[in-house]
Amino acid sequence: MYEAAEFVITVIRYLFNGYCLCLLFREFMKPKIRQKTINNFLVITAWLIIKMAVRFAMYANLQSVLEMEMPYFVFKLIVIYFIGIFFYQGSQPAKIFVALLFVALDSIFNQIGYAVMLFWNYGVDKLSEVIYNTTIIPTMVKYIDLLAEVIIEILLYLSVKIIIRNHSRPIEGSNTKETIFYTLPAFMGALTAIIFRFIIAVINKEHHLVYYDNYMEIYLFITLISVVVWLAILYSFKLQQEMAGLQEERTQKNVLENQISQMENSMLEMERFYESVSHVKHDMKNQMSVMEKLLRERQITENEEITGYFEDMQKTLMNLEQKIHTGNVVSDAVISSKFYYASKELKGIHLEADGFLLTDKVHVRAYDIGIILNNGLDNAIEACRKARLKNQDKELYIKIKSFWKQNMFFIEIENSFDGEVKWGKDGYPCSTKADSKLHGIGLKNIRYCALKYAGDMDCIAEKGRFILSVMLKG
Repeated sequence: MYEAAEFVITVIRYLFNGYCLCLLFREFMKPKIRQKTINNFLVITAWLIIKMAVRFAMYANLQSVLEMEMPYFVFKLIVIYFIGIFFYQGSQPAKIFVALLFVALDSIFNQIGYAVMLFWNYGVDKLSEVIYNTTIIPTMVKYIDLLAEVIIEILLYLSVKIIIRNHSRPIEGSNTKETIFYTLPAFMGALTAIIFRFIIAVINKEHHLVYYDNYMEIYLFITLISVVVWLAILYSFKLQQEMAGLQEERTQKNVLENQISQMENSMLEMERFYESVSHVKHDMKNQMSVMEKLLRERQITENEEITGYFEDMQKTLMNLEQKIHTGNVVSDAVISSKFYYASKELKGIHLEADGFLLTDKVHVRAYDIGIILNNGLDNAIEACRKARLKNQDKELYIKIKSFWKQNMFFIEIENSFDGEVKWGKDGYPCSTKADSKLHGIGLKNIRYCALKYAGDMDCIAEKGRFILSVMLKG
């Protein structure tokens, strides 16, 4: 009966072991077969067949078990690596990392189970010297050993789930140094487990010899070290992910600061330019009035060519007049240019900025307002373009307004969109463009400006409309 129970539990263990391997691979790369269930079934089946074949081959001669520890370690690495090649899409460093990580966790837990088993058997032997009726003790020990193997698989599953939960930055695209940092703890953990196995027991020419039978503490000591190595693997992965996140945030911050600095210079140039344009328009109007008066006094206005020339100049000046009046030349220029672009690209779009006004009460630098409007309107135009591609008859609009609430100044940009939005972990929409690292920073630019004025940013998506709300302490 025990042999049947041992076989069933062993098969279940190997199946569960293969499922943990699937979870780990699936987290770091995509399966080649679209049906995930079929892909998982093939991987688990392949793993079960390999594990059962190795079990029968190794345990046919118990004296060769320890001698095969290192070859078996290398064999498992190669098998898992080729499983990654045949069933998953991903970089080679990622596949090597998954193979090392899984083998390390599996080896460590097997080592813990082996040390605990020896410790338990040592205690049972001591107990048998006291208790005379020992017929039930060997059977009890065997079933407890099976239970320990089940617990080991549960710990492996929990470890894989912890790795998955801490995985926030992709291993794909990591450079050589980062790859080494990821794989080194797992590799050291696996080697530590193998070394401890050789410390506990060796093979002599005649039989399997277990050392330190007279030192019960050695088993507890090795178990504690194995637990420490296990925790070190989990913590090192979490630490490396956090370091990668900090590095990415630092890079993004530098990019944002550079962009904002460049936009600040552009806004200042734009402000000076439009001020000069305003002066030129004012002077031209005065000069044309004088010239028209002189021509009228000399009765030359009947000439059709001269009359047409002056009419064309008047039309040109009318076109130069700003149709947007917010109280600030920079925001006038940004909104006018974005609205002009939107009207050319998206026929029939309704554009409204009558509710947006900047007064002397708003103590926010002009270029910060320009950055908010520039990025916000770019996102709004992009959302309207996507909505039009999805539905050619959809009515499009972009509205800008501002208002005061207590001592906070609010800027709201509302636009129509296709109703589909993917939210990131930071609570803001993710970029849908191919290179999100380069293009998905518009909202970050806006939020960066808002934080400078003790404010923040919020996004609302509901019923086919998207609202970007920026709060500033004006």
